[in-house]
Amino acid sequence: MKWIKRILQGLVALDFLFAGASKIFSSADQIRELFTDKLGTPVALLYIVGVFEALAGLVLIAGYRSRKAAVASITVMIVILIGAIVTNLAAGLAGDAMVPFAILIVVAFLLYLKRDALKSIRMTGPNRSASK
Repeated sequence: MKWIKRILQGLVALDFLFAGASKIFSSADQIRELFTDKLGTPVALLYIVGVFEALAGLVLIAGYRSRKAAVASITVMIVILIGAIVTNLAAGLAGDAMVPFAILIVVAFLLYLKRDALKSIRMTGPNRSASK
C-alpha cells in the first residue's frame, strides 16, 4: 500500500506541476483562447491559479518527507479542483467539468490514504504539546 500511495502522490504532483506550468508559461492570447473565451474568467486569475497549481505540485513532492506539507498541498489541490468544477458548470460546460471531477476523486483518495498524517497533525496541533 505504501508504494501505491507514493506512485499516486507522484502522478498527482506531476499533473499539477504540468497544469500550472502550462498556464504560467502560456501567452495571454493562448490563455484567452483556451479558458477566458469559454469560461469568462480573467487572464490574470488563470495565471494566479497556475502559480498555485505549480506550487501545490512542488509541495506535494516535498510531502514525501513532510506529512504536513502533503496534507496542505492536497487541501490546496481540492480547493482548486472544486473551483474548476464550479467554473465549468457555471459556464454550462458539464463535459469539461468531468476532468477536474475525476482528478478530484483521485486527490480525495490520496487524502484518504494519508489519513494517518491527518491524525498526527490533529494530535500535535498548535494547542497541544507533542508529548501528549
